[in-house]
Amino acid sequence: MATLNRARVCTIGSQEDMVRLCRLLLDHCQWFDEEDDDHPDLSLEQLIALIGKHARLEGGDESTFCYPMVTAHPYGDAVASTCRMTIRRHPTGLYLALFSYDSETPFQYEDWLNLHREVKMLPMMALYANDDFGLEKGAKLFVGGRVGDDWDRMGEAFLYLIAGYEEGYPPEEAVSRLRKLRKTLEREDFDMTIGGILRGCMENLEQLSEDVSDEDAVAADMQTFRQEKDYESLFHLYMRIIEAELWDIQHVDRHLACLEATYDAWVDAEGEDEDED
Repeated sequence: MATLNRARVCTIGSQEDMVRLCRLLLDHCQWFDEEDDDHPDLSLEQLIALIGKHARLEGGDESTFCYPMVTAHPYGDAVASTCRMTIRRHPTGLYLALFSYDSETPFQYEDWLNLHREVKMLPMMALYANDDFGLEKGAKLFVGGRVGDDWDRMGEAFLYLIAGYEEGYPPEEAVSRLRKLRKTLEREDFDMTIGGILRGCMENLEQLSEDVSDEDAVAADMQTFRQEKDYESLFHLYMRIIEAELWDIQHVDRHLACLEATYDAWVDAEGEDEDED
């Protein structure tokens, strides 16, 4: 039985960066000739629509990009019908491009590293997990043409990407499903409990929300960092904005409500101490 691999990849940049990104996506499938002088310059909106048109032909009405668009010679693949791409303008004036997809093969970071390099090394981050908890999961950062690992939220990445925070299930049913996950944690000798992972999910969302929810403050900080040429702080802020998009901070209230209800039900049912890890 094939395992499920799920990934979300996000990058941030200017409108011109997003135009360049879209042209690359089309070029990789030879659906757009960058050098064709007779082809009119297309706007970002027109490029997104063109990508969507080709994606629907490949993967159905819900597809908004195709995995072969990521790089000219991909190692990975995706279930075409699950491929989603959204490009939106952030309140700071920058743009966020978010890709999400399911695959029968593990996350292939090389494909996204190639795209990162081609799009002039825009900062990029990937969040990924496999429905086999014992396999690799977590986050990867693409910076300066290189890739690095971030394993701080492995359990949280699994609970979000694969289990969807157990949203849509009554707390009692979520507890039953989490008992099965606990057996896996014990077998894998994972260093967090179910309660710890649930708390980690809540803490992550709360911290991200605190960091980016005040859009005016974020825009002001960004302007200050640019004026002061504080590129380290500016980069950190970019990455927090990317993380917030990856973890779907736009629906933070819904996620937190579900997590809190599930955590309370878990403690009531299992008696796991709040401070136990």
